[in-house]
Amino acid sequence: VGALPWAWNIPEQYNYETGKKFVETFSKRYDAYPSSSAASAYSILYQYKDAVERAGSFETAKVRKALEGHKYSLLKDEQEWRAFDQQNIQTVYAVKGKTKEDILKDKYQSDYFEILTSMSGEKAARTQRQWKNDRFKANKSSILN
Repeated sequence: VGALPWAWNIPEQYNYETGKKFVETFSKRYDAYPSSSAASAYSILYQYKDAVERAGSFETAKVRKALEGHKYSLLKDEQEWRAFDQQNIQTVYAVKGKTKEDILKDKYQSDYFEILTSMSGEKAARTQRQWKNDRFKANKSSILN
């Protein structure tokens, strides 16, 4: 049992149309399911492009400001670039590993996980107060200002 931010079968299970299209296109092109890393890279690239366009600049500070607090939906439900720490707040999924027999039955032999349930990003991530307390305990109080 573990947790993932994304897996190829999540869009189908939760009916995320854009995610389903991504899985379909990726699978046809590469004869494999997209990994969580592939989905992350795809999403980050599009988020960067969107932030540059909204900022009207490639300047790091302006792009970061355009991302802070920005909400979007791409391959799954709504996500947010949290302003105070630039963390991507998103739903996470509890998964259970499948048996070797079940994995080998799959056409790509890489259907590793059964999705058990989900947890919203707000519940899964530390709050700003928790984040500040952790930083203070780690003697990083200078960054709290």
